[in-house]
Order: sequence, then C-alpha cells, then structure tokens
Amino acid sequence: MSEAQQPVELIACVTCGSAERETHGTTAGERLFAELLARAEPGPVRVTSVRCLWACSRSCAVHLRAEGRPGYVLCELSPTGESAEALLDYAALYARSSDGAVPYKQWPAALRGHFLCRLPATSSGEREPEP
Repeated sequence: MSEAQQPVELIACVTCGSAERETHGTTAGERLFAELLARAEPGPVRVTSVRCLWACSRSCAVHLRAEGRPGYVLCELSPTGESAEALLDYAALYARSSDGAVPYKQWPAALRGHFLCRLPATSSGEREPEP
C-alpha cells in the first residue's frame, strides 16, 4: 500500500430507515450519519450525506468513493458507533491503498457481509488516446 492518502468521500444515506422516525425521532440513516460525524477526524476521509441511495429495503446504506478508484456501496448497517468506527477504519484503509482495493483480511469484522456492490472507477474527464 502507498503511504500517500487520497481524499475519499464516505456518503451516508440519511433517509434510510425513515419508518424509525416515529419511534426514535430520527431515521436510522440520520443516526448513522451522526455517529460518523462524531467519530470522524481531520484527514483524507470526508463524511457527507445524501437524501437517498435507493437501497430502502436494505438500509442503512453508505457509498464510499474517490476519483479514479472503484466505489463501494455497503448496506444493512446498524446505526451504531460500532458501524461508524468500522466504516471510518475501512475508509482510511481505502484512502491509503494504491488503487482502492483493501485486502479482505483487513476488512473490519463489522462490515463483512455488508458490501452490496462495487462501482467502476470515476475518471478525471481525460480521454484515452485513440489507437
């Protein structure tokens, strides 16, 4: 792994678990987002939110991404400090990796089984030269 840390974005869906608003006063997604914000430290991982990731039947969901790297959507997370810590730990490993790939043996246990999909890397807008 490279020591250089690429800026990455960890996006939490705040509308996940909207039915819980009546019971808890907030959605499960809002609670997970709050846990992430409370634990995030200055560095390459920027925690943001979005109103919907369209993973409603599998909430809570987050999206981890960085330019030029594959992105990942994780779902069925609990809105707890444990999940937030695991997400931030994984995001830090992702930021330090040379290509966005984190070996399975390094994945936090709390995230195993929660990866929904891997998204193709984004590009900087530069086009490949034509052959």
